[in-house]
Amino acid sequence: MTYRSKWSYGGHLLKGQRAALPVVSNEEDHSIVMFSSRDSMGRSYGLCSSLISLFPPKVGEPRLVLKHGNPGSFDVAGVMPMQSIEGYLFYIGWTLRKDVPYFNYSCISEKRGNYYKKIGPILGPDIYESGFSSFFHAVKYEDRYLGYYLSVIDWSNDEKGNLNPNYDIKIAESNDLINWKRLNLTAISLNKDEAGIGAISIIKHQKIFHAWFSVRKGKNFRDDPSGGYRIEHATSHDGILWSRDKNYSIMPGDFVGSEKMAAYPSVYIAGESVIIFFNGNGFGEDGIFWCHMPLNELLGANE
Repeated sequence: MTYRSKWSYGGHLLKGQRAALPVVSNEEDHSIVMFSSRDSMGRSYGLCSSLISLFPPKVGEPRLVLKHGNPGSFDVAGVMPMQSIEGYLFYIGWTLRKDVPYFNYSCISEKRGNYYKKIGPILGPDIYESGFSSFFHAVKYEDRYLGYYLSVIDWSNDEKGNLNPNYDIKIAESNDLINWKRLNLTAISLNKDEAGIGAISIIKHQKIFHAWFSVRKGKNFRDDPSGGYRIEHATSHDGILWSRDKNYSIMPGDFVGSEKMAAYPSVYIAGESVIIFFNGNGFGEDGIFWCHMPLNELLGANE
C-alpha cells in the first residue's frame, strides 16, 4: 500500500527566522505560539508570538519571554519554551556536562506580565529514572493533570561517533501543575531501530485523545531522511494506554522544506479543521511550516 499524507500543505510562518520547537497554547482570550531561537553563543532563548488568525494561521511580531540562567543554574546553556497553561509556562532548561554533551530539565515558570518568572525544574533524576527529561506537555483529565515528557533511557553513538540520548515518552500526574508524581509508565515506546520519541502534542476529539510526536533513529537523523525525524500519531481513551498508528503521519519529503526531517509538532483545532505546526530541515532554521486537514478526518469514538 502506497503511503499518502492526509495533511494538506498550508504555508510557512516566520520564514527566514530561526523558530525551533513551535508550541501553540491558549492564553485567556487569545492564542499564542512559543518557540526558541539562539544567540551568538548558541544558547537558546524563548520567544512568543500572538496568533492573530487561527486558520489560516497568522502570527504577530515575536517578543522575548524567557532567557538562559546564570552560571551554575539548571538552564545556563539555554531555554526552550513549550506549553503555556493556567498561567504557567513549561520549558526545557539546558546545561552542559563533561561525561555527555548536554543535560536537560523539564522546568516551569509563572507568567508575570509579558515575561515569565522561573520557578524551577519539575522533574529531575531519581531512583526510577536516572536520565534527563524534557519536552513536557500537560492535559487535564477528570480531576488531575497528566504530564507527558521525554525520558532518557541511555546514550549511544551516532554514525560519527558522537553521543546522543535515547528516549521515550513517560507519564506523570499533578493536581496543581507544579508538583508532579511520576507514574513509572511509558506512554509511547520505541519500536525496532528507533532511538528517540519526543515533542508530544495532544488534542481531544469525540472522547479520544490524539497525540502527535517526533520519532528518529539512532544514526543519520540530522541530514538523511532514512533516519531523520518524522511525525507520527497515537490515540488513547484514558490518557494512559496509547496505541500508535500511521494514520496521520508527516514523513521527510512529504512537503517542501522537510525533505530531510519533519519534527516538533504542535496541533490545535480551528473550527472544522485540524492545524499542525512543525519544523522542517535544520530544526527550525527557516521558520515554521503548517498543514491542515478536515476535523472529520480524525477517527471518532465509535470507529
